[in-house]
Amino acid sequence: MLALGKEFKLYVRTLARLLYPPACAICRIPLLIEENHVCNDCNDCIEAVHPPACVRCTQPLPPYGQNSSLCQSCKSTRPHYTQGFTLVLYQESTRTIFHQIKYGKKPWLLNIFSERLKGFASRLDMNHYDLFVPVPLDPKRERDRGFNQSKLIAQILKRYTKSPIRVESVLMKKKKTNPQSRLRRLERLDNLNNAFAVRNRKRLDGKRVLVVDDVFTTGSTVNECAKELKKAGAERVDFLAIGRA
Repeated sequence: MLALGKEFKLYVRTLARLLYPPACAICRIPLLIEENHVCNDCNDCIEAVHPPACVRCTQPLPPYGQNSSLCQSCKSTRPHYTQGFTLVLYQESTRTIFHQIKYGKKPWLLNIFSERLKGFASRLDMNHYDLFVPVPLDPKRERDRGFNQSKLIAQILKRYTKSPIRVESVLMKKKKTNPQSRLRRLERLDNLNNAFAVRNRKRLDGKRVLVVDDVFTTGSTVNECAKELKKAGAERVDFLAIGRA
């Protein structure tokens, strides 16, 4: 009886897709039945971050010249996080998806990256971490949007993690800031100064934390978060972002 119910639901879904095919989130052409959210051609255009890359901030490194695991910026500035991971390059296709997620209020489009998050979880030893901590939004922006995309990404990642890691929103945003995407590098640093705080310091004492964000650009946001987490007692802070600008 249960199998029959599943078959019926599949039949209804297939019929609905035939009658009212959804459009690709990137190119807007109708999707085939086996495609979800993006067509196969557009999905192939989402380029993964490949080595060589800086092990700290994932900045792509030239495949020639001096052999180094760190970019020049991380050598000179020494960020508060230890290691970083990003999954895809923040190019036109990825930018289009995240614009719809955040400003079109379509959080379900994050499932486009589910398989990549699943692959990341299978490659990395998650026993290295005690907590997944999403980068917070300021309260008004989160209320207006209806969700925090970084928290949703952390929850998807947890779904593919066998270790008993918790997703905890221990960071809060103390002040409203201008969108980082509209600012230059020095303006970004000043914009985020003292923007974050820790809710419960006891939850972080000696913990190994993976900060989760949607897009890594200059690293200012993640670095400020890592600074506050370290001040609150975190032993180690790494980060994961889906997009790498």
